Amino acid sequence: MAIKIQTQKPEIPVEIGDLKFSFDVSDESIKKFREEAIKVQKELENLAISDNEDKALEQAKEVLKRGFEVMLGKDSFEKIYEISPSVIVCMDYFIQLAGGIEEELRNMGFSKSQQELAKKYIQSKKK
Repeated sequence: MAIKIQTQKPEIPVEIGDLKFSFDVSDESIKKFREEAIKVQKELENLAISDNEDKALEQAKEVLKRGFEVMLGKDSFEKIYEISPSVIVCMDYFIQLAGGIEEELRNMGFSKSQQELAKKYIQSKKK
């Protein structure tokens, strides 16, 4: 008799308005999300409010594009910006999305401390 284990599709479904995306819950994707989301949030906070408003707007769009693509994949920012053509609104979406994904990851057992426990376990097995 065979042991059968149902495989899990590692993703978190995401809806923004009528748009449907998913966040890939692979190890690499989680690592990239945790590194990039923090960078993107810091860059958004530090955007210089300069005399050149167009330049600041373009910088914000580029940073948001990078952040959304890490979480939701290629061209996701363009689709979101098309339905909400405001950098301020898109920043709000980004903050909600990053917080929501982090919360879902914790609920799924992907806490940062869990990663550290896994590292310790692997290191102890190497000894």
